[in-house]
Amino acid sequence: MTVPFMLTVTWLSATESAYSFRQDDYRLEIAFILTALISFGWLMSMVVGIVFDLFPITHDSEAYTHTHSNQYLLVNIIGQTLIMGGIFSNNLSLMFEMVTIGLVLLSWGLISIAWPSWKLHIDSKEKDINCGNVALVPALLIPVSVLVVLGCWIFRQKSGLLEFGYSFSVVVMMGTIALTLILAHFNRRLSWDLVKFTDFRPVVAIYLVLALVHCFSVLLYERGQVTENIANVSQSLPFLWAFISTRPVKMLRNIMGKNSKPHSTLIGQGQLYFLVVGIMSIIPEFDEGKFVNISYVTLIFSTVMLTIWGSGIYLHKDHLHQSIHSRSKLYKMLIFNFIGVTSLLMIGFKVTIFGDNTDLVYYLMRNFALFSMLAYMLIILFRDLFLSMDTWHRVPMHFERYTS
Repeated sequence: MTVPFMLTVTWLSATESAYSFRQDDYRLEIAFILTALISFGWLMSMVVGIVFDLFPITHDSEAYTHTHSNQYLLVNIIGQTLIMGGIFSNNLSLMFEMVTIGLVLLSWGLISIAWPSWKLHIDSKEKDINCGNVALVPALLIPVSVLVVLGCWIFRQKSGLLEFGYSFSVVVMMGTIALTLILAHFNRRLSWDLVKFTDFRPVVAIYLVLALVHCFSVLLYERGQVTENIANVSQSLPFLWAFISTRPVKMLRNIMGKNSKPHSTLIGQGQLYFLVVGIMSIIPEFDEGKFVNISYVTLIFSTVMLTIWGSGIYLHKDHLHQSIHSRSKLYKMLIFNFIGVTSLLMIGFKVTIFGDNTDLVYYLMRNFALFSMLAYMLIILFRDLFLSMDTWHRVPMHFERYTS
């Protein structure tokens, strides 16, 4: 679904429709829709895939079944297709109607995973199996988040609700998922103890509180009740907290020098980008370009994408029982991602060295980065699953680390 998404963005960039990127009208609505396609659609699908793959094994539970998986997959693809079909229709009213139906389907698919996730949490309590409360993320956070975002879209005529839902989707839902995956990788999978086990829940809880404060500050700003500076500062706080709370100094000691420990470089870089986005949020007069909020776009393209894709690839290598000492660092993936982030930073700092073609060059940089990352990941999977003699094991190596 990433490929049709890229085609959709290309269409919005090249056409003269009433809601294309060449127009100033409906820019917020389009940003909301595209973000939903990412956060509810193709990027969230990998999170759900990790959940369906890992939880039944590590927690000895049959809460997740193929029925749940197939239902989610079908509904999610139909929802994304309807939304993109609405955008391609070049009809504003039809687009809004199809987007609403598509968002309902995407929300239904994500809400459907709430019950097996909650059942897993209850089973873990009854069987005294420690699942680190991670099952509560898909059980509570994701379904509640999609309902909030869907409600904001349906009642978008109310002042500030569309902005509230936009920030909720990015900062609350996707930001929390990224932070949780960072903690899960370094604390549980690798046992680096960056954060004490007893502090795991408070770290995530404080991030959630700061993220919610930002969402409400956005709502109040749109209604003229707080200043723009307050909204910007509140935007940076959850990102800076996510960076500081994951102990960057201790992490650097583990990943640099002669005694560096093996880890996912994608997830490690995703942790660093929390700092970058936090600083971007408070730079005075930082240009948004054609984006409603360039910091949100940067967060999704950097931290969120790197942590989710990094977690998926690392789990894939665990299924192959490949030693963590011999795994690729995936520096090419980081370079591709950096190219895309650089284009966003150049927009923000108003760098126009390409003259009248500046916008086109930046667009090509982002499209090249996303396409290259996708192609590189598909090459990895194809090579490991079809061109390799290694066995893909149902139970990933060191799976007990996820429950320790």
